[in-house]
Amino acid sequence: MPHHGPALGSLVLVAVLAFVVPLLLNRLKRVRVPIAAGEILAGMLVGKSGLDLVRSDELLSVFNFLGIGALMFLAGMEIDLAALVGGGARPKGRPAWLARLHHPLALGAVIFLLTIYGAWWFAGMLQQRGLVEEPLFLTLIIATCGLSIIMPVLKDRQMLADPFGQVLFSTAVIADFVPMLGLSVLAAVKLNGSALEALWILALMAFGAAVYLAARWLGRYNLLEGLSGGTAQISVRAAWALMLVFLALAQTVGVEAILGSFLAGLLLSMLAGSHREEITHKLDALGFGFLIPVFFVMVGVEFDLRALLGDPGALALLPLLLAGTLVVKALPGLLLAIWHPPRRALAGMVLLTTQMSVTIAASAVAYTVGAYGASTHAAVVLVAIATAILGPVLFNRILGDTGAGPARRSVVLAGMNRLSLHVGRRLLAQGVPVFAVDEHPDRVQEFAAAGIQAVLADPASVEGLRQAGAGDARALVALTGDERSNLAAARLGRREFGIPRAILFATTPSGLAEARQEGLEAVNPDLAPALLVESLLASPGATELFTGEDQDLQIQDFPLAGGPLVGAALRDAPLPAGVLVVSVKRGAEKIVPHGHTVLQRGDLLTVVGPPEAWEEMRRLTS
Repeated sequence: MPHHGPALGSLVLVAVLAFVVPLLLNRLKRVRVPIAAGEILAGMLVGKSGLDLVRSDELLSVFNFLGIGALMFLAGMEIDLAALVGGGARPKGRPAWLARLHHPLALGAVIFLLTIYGAWWFAGMLQQRGLVEEPLFLTLIIATCGLSIIMPVLKDRQMLADPFGQVLFSTAVIADFVPMLGLSVLAAVKLNGSALEALWILALMAFGAAVYLAARWLGRYNLLEGLSGGTAQISVRAAWALMLVFLALAQTVGVEAILGSFLAGLLLSMLAGSHREEITHKLDALGFGFLIPVFFVMVGVEFDLRALLGDPGALALLPLLLAGTLVVKALPGLLLAIWHPPRRALAGMVLLTTQMSVTIAASAVAYTVGAYGASTHAAVVLVAIATAILGPVLFNRILGDTGAGPARRSVVLAGMNRLSLHVGRRLLAQGVPVFAVDEHPDRVQEFAAAGIQAVLADPASVEGLRQAGAGDARALVALTGDERSNLAAARLGRREFGIPRAILFATTPSGLAEARQEGLEAVNPDLAPALLVESLLASPGATELFTGEDQDLQIQDFPLAGGPLVGAALRDAPLPAGVLVVSVKRGAEKIVPHGHTVLQRGDLLTVVGPPEAWEEMRRLTS
């Protein structure tokens, strides 16, 4: 029997580091170092730059290869093309071309193109000074974005459904995919000396498109669900098999393997449909549980600090690369200031400088094919780690409590009338701070007498909403008697103040369609009573829950911003007595929960229970 003691020992040490690093970083919550960055630093400690306890061998190389494959596979899984193409508000009152540009995908593409141009200029400047030999590789690497870090940051602040957050997400997606595609072409040309080899990339993409079309034609959008009768983990097996098939195909035809796994993840994201989040969660267990940490630790193990310190050119490159990357990636974000307040635009510019997973993977490819040496690769890795730490910290620091985060509690009522007065009273009874704004002095007095903080101002103006505390509101409800005013107030609440939810009354089909197209929640007041009567006839018990008429049991929504419920399975969650979670909304997905459902930060929990449990639920979810 062959002896694998030394090799297995190195693998065990890497696995131990993958286990210990997250525990240590969890103790250092104030520092907020990304786990991937911590794993790289741990690898540097035990690798050639430190104690030299771990060296790459055949066994570690296999796991390292699978780790980078899993990383890019899950990166592809993060991309929701339907949401990417369909999202976005189109503000009125601006030139048509400017309104079209505001679509998240269009604006993200423009920001990325400007970033590419700046990165090309910067890489050319470094080449002229003899610091870089092949600027095309560095151009694409600089243009990459840390989607794996940006997405959780946006989730934590509940910004993924926000037009501002959608632009940042779209930019990060494009900055993940396009450089990966371009890098694969460059690597093929570099290794084979001919651009003809790059045609295999198109063949691989065509194969992926054929698989997608075949699955759709066969009516197998829910293919993974249909196969679940064999074993509960059949979807996981099918997903990893798909990744390995694309990895093998990419290697066979001479295409960068990471592109193959990325395309496989993107394909699965489209085929999984509504089950995408659930499948991704299952894949994370093996991916981020073991394979991907091995890759990041091995990046640190192979990190050659001595080569960096011994190369004057690389030492000169490091500060230039960091400064240039920050400037080149931040400046295109100035476009955000056209539609968003300066503070938000600045925060977005900072977040878009974030790099990490794809950057390091791309740099590893460039180093492997000989585009640059170990010292340059080390400089790129250090810059990626620095931006991964600085970007999210500065983003949250700039936004403070004015972003769409969990600190928001109040509700703004735009328009004062009998209905909004009733809404305000019921919200106050639940302990929700309420502000109302209207132009009629007599209504202001009436609302103030009812204990509601009332402001005399135009409810459809920036100044009026600011006086009503829109910067700290979690929701805006526009209930004026004019549909256009309601639309204007809702738009301003979302665009200028980043209010996560904007609800309005709209009475015409065009108004309802316009509101929903822009991501606003529209209600037809003429139709609402009829729907209520219909619900009473069909399900009187359920209707009592929704209307609050049942004094013993009521239904409430609680955004999960933190606390002991985060990361807990429902069966183990410390819920108050008599409380049942009936629905979990995670981004655009609605989940019918079961005992094994793991709650995540940013989830919106719909619960049924006694009203006296609501205060405890607020404590558990804050």
